Amino acid sequence: MRLNVLAYYADFFIGAAAMLALMLYQPGLIGTNVRADHVMQVMSFIALGFAVWTLFEYGVHRVLYHNVPYFRDMHDAHHAEPNSFIGAPPVLGPVLIFALTYLPIAPFHEMAATGMTIGMMLGYLAYMLVHHAAHYWNLQEGSWLYNARRHHALHHHSPIDVNYGITTTFWDHVFGTAHVTGASNRKAKYDK
Repeated sequence: MRLNVLAYYADFFIGAAAMLALMLYQPGLIGTNVRADHVMQVMSFIALGFAVWTLFEYGVHRVLYHNVPYFRDMHDAHHAEPNSFIGAPPVLGPVLIFALTYLPIAPFHEMAATGMTIGMMLGYLAYMLVHHAAHYWNLQEGSWLYNARRHHALHHHSPIDVNYGITTTFWDHVFGTAHVTGASNRKAKYDK
C-alpha cells in the first residue's frame, strides 16, 4: 500500500521502542540489578532470533510477496515504482513479530521469548534499513551496503526470480536463488 512519509518511517521508531520495552520488562538486563548470566543468555537468544528473522524474511519475500495474489500485487507495485513509499501499514510488522515470536514462546521460557523477539525485531529493523538504503542512499562503492544494493538491484532487474534476501544473501545461496553475475558491472535504476 502507498504510505505517507510518517507511516513509512514509523516502524523504525516503533520497533526500537518495542525492543527497549522488552529489555526493560526482562529482569536483570537493565538497571541496578544487571546479571551477567541473564545478559549472556538474552544475547544468545537475540542472535538466534536475528538468524531466524533472516530465514523468515527470505521466505516471506520469496513465497508470500511473489506468489500469493494480494501480497504479490502490492509487491509488484514496489517493483514498478521502487522509489515510492510502498509497504505494509505501520505497526503491522512489530505486532506480527510479537504475536509469532513472544506469545508462543513466553509460556515455556520468558527469557527465550524476550531475546528471540528482540532478535526478530532487530532483524526487521535491519531489513527496513538495508532496503531503504538500497533504494534511497548514495552509497560508497565497495561498501557492504553498496553490495547489498547490488544484490537487491539484481532482484528488481533480473528476468528470472532471484536474490530474495535483503538483510543477508545467505539463504539465496542455500536455496539456489542467488544471482550475482554482472553485479559489479551493472548500475541500478536507483543508483545515484
